Amino acid sequence: MNKDIDNINNADDSVKKALDLMESRAELSDEQLREMLEDEECLQACRDIMDSSLFLQQKSGTKLPNVEAELEWFKKKQHSLRMRSNLWKTGIGIAAMIAILFGAYYFINTLTTPPIEPITVFTADATPQHIVLQKDNGEKIVLDEPKANNQTLPKTVISTSEKKELDYRQVISTTTQTHILTVPRGESFKVVLCDGTEVWLNANTNFVYPTVFVGNERVVTLEGEAYFKVTKDSKHPFIVKTPNVQTRVLGTEFNIRSYTPEDTHVVLINGKVEVSNAEGGSFTRLYPGEDAHLQSDGNFLLTEVDLDSYVYWKDGYFYFDDVTLKDIMQNLGRWYNVNIEFRNKEAMDYKMHFVSDRTKDLEHTISLLNRMKKVTVTLQGNTLTID
Repeated sequence: MNKDIDNINNADDSVKKALDLMESRAELSDEQLREMLEDEECLQACRDIMDSSLFLQQKSGTKLPNVEAELEWFKKKQHSLRMRSNLWKTGIGIAAMIAILFGAYYFINTLTTPPIEPITVFTADATPQHIVLQKDNGEKIVLDEPKANNQTLPKTVISTSEKKELDYRQVISTTTQTHILTVPRGESFKVVLCDGTEVWLNANTNFVYPTVFVGNERVVTLEGEAYFKVTKDSKHPFIVKTPNVQTRVLGTEFNIRSYTPEDTHVVLINGKVEVSNAEGGSFTRLYPGEDAHLQSDGNFLLTEVDLDSYVYWKDGYFYFDDVTLKDIMQNLGRWYNVNIEFRNKEAMDYKMHFVSDRTKDLEHTISLLNRMKKVTVTLQGNTLTID
């Protein structure tokens, strides 16, 4: 043990001696130069310092000092010594100057380089989040809170709070009202329309529908995401309108996501559907397993997709397969209502497979993401940061 300590102390003395000689090279005497050349540990320390400094210089791009001028100075100072001594002396002087220059460069660069600006891909909503049903007369009913005495659901409409569901199949009326159902972030809700069509609404979604269908078409309006299981009726086509697309069906299962123009998808689970853009362009027919993704030019890009990604959310799961991390984090932000920031820009395009229970808290989901060891996800306040 004592021997190891002595070796460390000797190594420290050699490094100190080398640095002292390099700092005062102009005052170096012939005798000191000879001592240095005979001290193998000191020479090795000088070599290490020179190698390290040269490597750092190459990485930083700092301009080398005038080697020829340094060499000429050594020739004049000690012309009687061997050329090898001159070269080592030159190397030591250069190493010292490089070390000083690199240190200055690093210090200045640290002070002047601005911090990395995070890229925000989702912004939380600070307003209260409630499931709200709005009726024709403007009355609003909060469905995820106990009903006030003056709040009544439409006659014969059944609401089961525990299941978060509205059922209109028992409505008997010759007139129709228009209802607007708002599902906030962090919630999902199911509506059974008067014809038996089942609609599962995802978080951050608005759904407009009649209490009773009249006329030749069954028309509803969606902004957000919903999964439809449409009751078949060949005489009354079912039409879903969104700000960007229109979907026409007779009876089938499909998923529509329309949060933004760029994030507009119609995915067919089974049966047949036809989609067109909001401008009323020609209809495009889908087949089971196909995704119609609206493009900026108004046309649709058709691709085959993993249907699980568009089914499992209604059953209470996050399910992503070969999906960019940006898309995954936007979905998490929408569900947990948190800000999403990327400090690692390249990570936004990582394709990942990720599955998690949506009923679990955010910390559980973060731990699963970090367990994959592709990125580091941290929560500070109400912001998720990805490094």
